[in-house]
Amino acid sequence: MKENTKLRADGGSQNKTKRVIEKYNLDGLGEELETRWLATDEHGMSLRELADYFNKQVLEAALERSELSLLDTDIDAVYTRLTDEGVSAGERTRMERRLDRSGIDVEAVTSDFITHQTVYTYLRKHREISQPEEDTDEKRAKAVERIEKLQNRTAAVTEETLKSLQRDDLVPDREFDVLVDVQIVFDDGKQYSISDLVDQ
Repeated sequence: MKENTKLRADGGSQNKTKRVIEKYNLDGLGEELETRWLATDEHGMSLRELADYFNKQVLEAALERSELSLLDTDIDAVYTRLTDEGVSAGERTRMERRLDRSGIDVEAVTSDFITHQTVYTYLRKHREISQPEEDTDEKRAKAVERIEKLQNRTAAVTEETLKSLQRDDLVPDREFDVLVDVQIVFDDGKQYSISDLVDQ
């Protein structure tokens, strides 16, 4: 990722998040980031989730300007192949070439992606908001939710990767389920799931 700010002609600095919102005409996205960061229900997102959400909106806006049909394009799958470290170099290259053939400057688009630190700077300094202090139960619930979301994401990426391998006849083409289970093992041998541990 490139730096969070860009030097303007007048000598000031403009937050990258704000600049990219303007570049892609993503009106209302800044307010949505704020709402999702402050939300305490299922619509709430962490800073890392907000960064991924923002980047997918940027990618979708770029695709809308291209020759690709959004109806036939899985934004999540495209984003994963461009950014996820678990994706092979070959898969990433094939996706980049597909986008390039459709008139998308992949390097320019991905350089407009932001990090969670950039989102934080934007929310705190440019929208001047901060989250209220959480009580103990809220912290526990959010910790469990964060790890469960990571498990689900790992399962989804694994499933997509295996399906890709099946399409290339590199693994058996059979139905399958992906199970991801995070276990915490202490040095005394005791083992817990994250939910059991936090609920103690």
